[in-house]
Amino acid sequence: MKELENLAELVKTELSLKYDTDSVKFIEGFIERNKNSFDKEQSQGLINSLGSFLGQCIIENYGGQWQTDNETGWIAVVFDNNNKAYPFAKVSKQFDNGLEDSVYSFYTGIPTVFKLYKKKKAWWKF
Repeated sequence: MKELENLAELVKTELSLKYDTDSVKFIEGFIERNKNSFDKEQSQGLINSLGSFLGQCIIENYGGQWQTDNETGWIAVVFDNNNKAYPFAKVSKQFDNGLEDSVYSFYTGIPTVFKLYKKKKAWWKF
C-alpha cells in the first residue's frame, strides 16, 4: 500500500520526525494539543495522516506489513494470520477519548502484546 507509505513519509517530513518512539510520543502530544481545533472533516484527514505515520513506525520497528483485514475491511499492520494492529483506529480513539487511548502506549505495548522483538538495524545504517 504505497499510498500509506507516501502519506507517512509526508507526515515525517512535514513535522521533522523519524520512525521512532520519540516521534510517536510527539504525535501523542500533537493529538492532545490539537484535537479540538478541527472540524470532523479535518479531524478525519489528520486521523488518516497520523494513522499512516503510526503504522509505518510499527512496520519499521516491529515488522509487519500494511494489509486490509478481510474480516473487518479495516486497514491494519499485519504481523501474521493471528496478530494485527490497527493504527487508524487507535489514532481515532485518542482523538475521541484522550490519553486513556494513547497512541504512545499502544505503540510501546506492541512487543509485549504480540511477543515481538524490536527490529535491529545494521550498525552501518543510521
